[in-house]
Amino acid sequence: MCMDLRTCAEEQERQLINFYKQRNVEWACPVKCQLEGDAAVGDGVTRHFFSTILEKLKYGFSLNLGNTGVPCLFEGQPDLLVPSSSQFLIESDLFLVAGRMLGHSFLHGGPCLAGLSRAFVHVLLQGSQDTATLQLEDCPDVDIRETINLLSGQSPLNEDQSSEVLDLCLSWDLPGPTEENRRWLYERLLSHAVLGRRVRQIKQLKRGLKDTCVWPRLTERKDVVFFPKESEDSCTPEMLLSHISCPRESDDEDDEEYSADIKERITGYLKQFIETASSKDLKTF
Repeated sequence: MCMDLRTCAEEQERQLINFYKQRNVEWACPVKCQLEGDAAVGDGVTRHFFSTILEKLKYGFSLNLGNTGVPCLFEGQPDLLVPSSSQFLIESDLFLVAGRMLGHSFLHGGPCLAGLSRAFVHVLLQGSQDTATLQLEDCPDVDIRETINLLSGQSPLNEDQSSEVLDLCLSWDLPGPTEENRRWLYERLLSHAVLGRRVRQIKQLKRGLKDTCVWPRLTERKDVVFFPKESEDSCTPEMLLSHISCPRESDDEDDEEYSADIKERITGYLKQFIETASSKDLKTF
């Protein structure tokens, strides 16, 4: 794995995506990471790679793929994240790439993707849609969520509300609302909004995980925490250091409050603390 730090963020992301789009790769083999434009070597570089990969998966890439703006592969609230329903991301096999990234990181001791919807994880790991425990907030689309929520109460729907629900039902080949099917329709709409619209994404993620050979462990070992909750997520030094900009010497040193030597010493102490602190301390920090 190689990344050129002298290029822009978009180009670095393109290098990562192209790497994980390669075919016939033995992902379980020892991994060698190289940062061009940086003298760093060893395990720290590997941790930087995997921390960067997981950060991109969770918070989005800078690349403007298919004029979609900043593409986020996962959307929704913390602990309720589900794959994006973007057709461009699906047709570009980016969820296959995501599956390989997740499996590769897991194999080599990197971070896991935290905050996924428990219902989605249940179905991804071979569970049935019918046995998934869904909540309204699992649906990331606010407009769809509000429409489905119209069926949750007992009050009769007015003409506008009934028309809004009917339009959604027809778009997903479901019958219109009646007093008799109201609860059933609420559950069907919610299931399709969260899980039914993500069947292709699930298939791609599974393929990517199978390519890295971690799939048997996930399905056979229930004690393996592969998709932790947000509260269980670990914060790594690389995640924090990548967002810290160290001060540089100004052209006019007389205007500086502290000398360059003091700044360098403070920066060194800060980096040392971050690199040696526990995940719990880093989250507090």
